[in-house]
Amino acid sequence: MNFLNPLMLSGLAALSVPVVIHFLNRFRVKTTDWGAMRFLMESVRQNQRRVNLQDLLLLLLRLLLVALAVLAFARPVQKALAGLGRESKGPIAAVVLLDNSASMGRSLGAEVCFDRAKRTITTWADALDSQSLVGLCLVSNRAEPLIPKPGPDLGLFRKVLGEAEVGDRGSDLLPGLRLAVESLKNITGMPREIRIYTDGQGAAWLKSGEILKLATDHPEIRFIPVVVADKLTDNLGIVSVRAESGTVAAYQPARFQVEVANHGDKAVENVRVALSLENNRSAGDATIAHLDPGATASAVITTSFAEAGPASVTASIPADAFAADNHRSVALEVVSQTNVLICEEDPAAPPIDRDGFYLANAVIPLSPDQAVRHFMAVTFVKPSDLAAELTNSSNAAVQAVFLCNPAAPSTADAGALRDYVRTGGSLVIFPGPRTLVPEWKKNEILSDLLPATLGEPTPDNEETQSLTWQSGTFNHPVTELWNDPAQGRLSAVKVFRHFPLTPKPDRRVIAALSDGAPVAVEGKYGEGSVVLFATPATPDLSNLPLHPAFVPLTQRLMSYVNRKNDAGLALSPGEAFRRTVPSEFRGEDFSVQRPDSDAAHSAGQVAADDGQTYVRYALTDKAGVYHVRVGPDPLATFAVQLDPAESDLHPVDPSVFAALDAIKPAVTSGQSSQMVITHEYWAALIWAAAAFFVLEALLAHRLSHARA
Repeated sequence: MNFLNPLMLSGLAALSVPVVIHFLNRFRVKTTDWGAMRFLMESVRQNQRRVNLQDLLLLLLRLLLVALAVLAFARPVQKALAGLGRESKGPIAAVVLLDNSASMGRSLGAEVCFDRAKRTITTWADALDSQSLVGLCLVSNRAEPLIPKPGPDLGLFRKVLGEAEVGDRGSDLLPGLRLAVESLKNITGMPREIRIYTDGQGAAWLKSGEILKLATDHPEIRFIPVVVADKLTDNLGIVSVRAESGTVAAYQPARFQVEVANHGDKAVENVRVALSLENNRSAGDATIAHLDPGATASAVITTSFAEAGPASVTASIPADAFAADNHRSVALEVVSQTNVLICEEDPAAPPIDRDGFYLANAVIPLSPDQAVRHFMAVTFVKPSDLAAELTNSSNAAVQAVFLCNPAAPSTADAGALRDYVRTGGSLVIFPGPRTLVPEWKKNEILSDLLPATLGEPTPDNEETQSLTWQSGTFNHPVTELWNDPAQGRLSAVKVFRHFPLTPKPDRRVIAALSDGAPVAVEGKYGEGSVVLFATPATPDLSNLPLHPAFVPLTQRLMSYVNRKNDAGLALSPGEAFRRTVPSEFRGEDFSVQRPDSDAAHSAGQVAADDGQTYVRYALTDKAGVYHVRVGPDPLATFAVQLDPAESDLHPVDPSVFAALDAIKPAVTSGQSSQMVITHEYWAALIWAAAAFFVLEALLAHRLSHARA
């Protein structure tokens, strides 16, 4: 017990006043004898004991009244070391972190996790001391402070809490915890704590090492996790939807691969996967026969589109407790035709002798009569005509340029290639005998453009004849198909000679040779990409063009490099959408129809900056399909997709919570512990003094009348 005004305790000396008055009153009695007194003496002696007891009771009440008044003015308080105790009593400073990631939308029966968390927080807030300070922050994979600085307005806290909504973002508690620590740092004089209301999903605690370090570095602040979810429920979730062909064309079959993950503890059978187009038009379905716990499996559904332009597809599976991952959408640009340029030295030579012959047949592996009806068209150009083709405005649909056995281009041609790639084009290079390495190295534009440095071709000797492509463990989307032995073996591709490639930083190796040397390297350049092979597209230095895998490899490469059609159309929740548009739209109003709305609403104006005209929209908090229009005309369609990690509802390791609970405030030598007030008693003492005052007045009044 401590006193905030200890000097006021000197007022206890006033306790002597009622005692002195009591005894003085006894000596003021004056005795007068009279004749009838002898008849009353017996009665007085009988009542004297009762009168003395009554006077003593009044004296004690008056003493207690004075003592209570003095103690109230001295302000007695209860103090404790800040942060000790399981639950702080009295005023506290707290920041409430409310997890509003997508997994908090999981159903618990009558309510979802997020609503249960809000109800639990409200109950806690109702029991707080009125002098407490409270802040509130929503946390997912970002921190969204609703009440940044802890304050005393609990009414505001309840109002803001009631308006909070669950989102579709991923989970990461660390940013919110850092923000909460900063907001509590400078508050003193009361216990401080961070209360984390969450479903306990392990994905939110992946950075538990950093979280524990943060808590250890600030032991004066308690970290209190409050898990509101029930035990783990079985969960199936769609984690990926993609077009297998990469480029989707109107009136052409398009195969979509839908990947489903089983994050439960039991195998499931016969999972129906449905695909729908705009306006919920069915596009087909498929069934995954068996899915083991912790495994993923894919269903392939084929559909088609009646016209070119922005489009979307949505995959769905049967409903379960976590509804957010039971459907997933993907947006795409459906094209009417795609052009591919194959640049070779002599397009007029006999087909079998041309550098691009095998490549052209791999790009469109169809008979001539079928190829004319295919959405992809191959155009052969000479190197001298390439720059004119790339700068021709009518060739905006050129999806890829292949350089087959190229000599070093002129500075002007290299600049045209650079500008083409920078604005979103795709360039694939197969070097050959005409590729003179010193000439390529002297060209600064090419040196900057290529994803790897070319070396002089290796000699044709016994050692290099034994080289093959790697046998497995492919880490690139183009070649990962061959990690499955059922798809064949790329290790059957033999390489007799090759151009050594030295990848630049942050470039990706598509495939390597059996000795580990890269044989194909890919890298981003501006909005486009460049792929450099180590061998030609002819069977002179390698049997790759003759290998059965050359056609699917080329098709997958085309699909990968042509992903620019759909670049920026798949976003994470909260990621801003930006799309370059023709300059004539500059200054026009555009509207956006969100997935949670049946109508489009004005979203801003088409802007221009750094020579580009574009639309930008940042309110992408909800997963689903968004439609962008300028006037009545559709401009773009994009999709916001749930983080696949949200489907895994497995809880965090209990040892993380145990480690947080074990952190105690440390008192170092030469540093005093910070004692904080946990409870004040002056108000209770004032009320008690008032009650005894009333009691004493009533009792004194009654006794005086009785003796009158």
